Amino acid sequence: MLAALGRLTLLAANRRWAAQWFLCAWRHRLQERLPAGRGSRVGARRVPAPETPPAFNLKRHNPIHWPRDASPEVAALGPLSCLPPGVKAHRALGGAHPLRLRRFHHVEDAQAFHRDVVARGAELARLAAAGVVVHVADATPRLRALLGAELHALLAADVAGLDVAARELHSINLRRAAMRGHAAWARQRANLPLVSILLATRRPALLPQALAAVASQTWPRLELVLAPHGNEPAFAGVERRLAALGVPTKIAPAPASAPLGAVLNGAVQASSGTLLTKMDDDDRYGPEHVWDLALAHAYSGASLVCKGMEFVYLAVANRTLHCHQGRGEAWRASCFAGGALLIARADLDDIGGWRNAPHGVDWALVEDVLRGGGGVYRTHGAGFMLVRHGHGHTWGAHDGYFLTRAQHSAPGWAPGMAGLTEAHAGGACGAASPPPLAPPDAAAFEVPR
Repeated sequence: MLAALGRLTLLAANRRWAAQWFLCAWRHRLQERLPAGRGSRVGARRVPAPETPPAFNLKRHNPIHWPRDASPEVAALGPLSCLPPGVKAHRALGGAHPLRLRRFHHVEDAQAFHRDVVARGAELARLAAAGVVVHVADATPRLRALLGAELHALLAADVAGLDVAARELHSINLRRAAMRGHAAWARQRANLPLVSILLATRRPALLPQALAAVASQTWPRLELVLAPHGNEPAFAGVERRLAALGVPTKIAPAPASAPLGAVLNGAVQASSGTLLTKMDDDDRYGPEHVWDLALAHAYSGASLVCKGMEFVYLAVANRTLHCHQGRGEAWRASCFAGGALLIARADLDDIGGWRNAPHGVDWALVEDVLRGGGGVYRTHGAGFMLVRHGHGHTWGAHDGYFLTRAQHSAPGWAPGMAGLTEAHAGGACGAASPPPLAPPDAAAFEVPR
């Protein structure tokens, strides 16, 4: 008797669940059958529906204070009963603030949770920009058309098995795609600021890899200011190499006797950009590096933005390290990388430029910004690898400094740890990939900085 009653109760519950799911699915199919250009009537005139979700404000929807540590639980943006078959979540949190949602491993989404597909696209873009790891359980061609192929593919990707590091990289990719595709600041490509890359170098052997990193950048408005620092015969004919780069370039040579700060100030004087970023010849940069810094500058409002010394390759030890995990996306002035800074020209002018010093100019720049009342913001560390080769570093920290701060270590050259691919990262220290086990040839670093 009790068993029969239990079966009846289970059958009734299943029928109720099936009816709820059928209603959600019916609403979803109805919305998908509406023509993409269908709109509402105002009098006798038809107002077309927008072809893209409305743009959002980066100042309101951004990943500041994104938490690396998250609950293993999965949330849903609507009733659990409206999730497609086979999709599971622990709790329904429709309408919850992104600050709460991004503390879950990921969030499941379905069309049934939204008024229409345009409203869905707008909410997904805003959540992704805030760093929420969202999974679209019922991806559709119309949603793809609204969000764009890059963001849609990331939202549709399977995220259930991602560990902490892989989840963070996935969130970074989501943020970047959402912000540059749907933030009002980034949608107007023609109005994006010109970014001048300042590249000071004394090492002609490393120039090819440095120029390749510049050429790979996807930021649409770039110029390179190359500042050869002494060693004039070795840099002879560099104009021909720059002409094939595909990026507008200027050359600001400096004598070997000039301190590094003066070399950088000379490059600033030759530049035209509203934003200035410093790149080093021996570090590794992913193609989205300038985008990452420019976006962080836009949503943080900081005078100076940077990436941290989070991913490090030690050439002598032949190890790749992940240090200072979870230290990104926050207001901090420590553990930053001098080869991954960006500042507005006006803010640099306000503090008098780089100090006229032979070394320590990046730390001095941070100090001057803070003393002048400006803010320093550190974004995520992905897409940048600090390379320590033991030859001519302006900062003389030994390998033990990094080894004691590493939360994870991998043997050899592991660019994927920082979200870099071999195609863009290549080998470290100018060597073919993979890097040599022994320290690189000192001839590649003829004159120490």
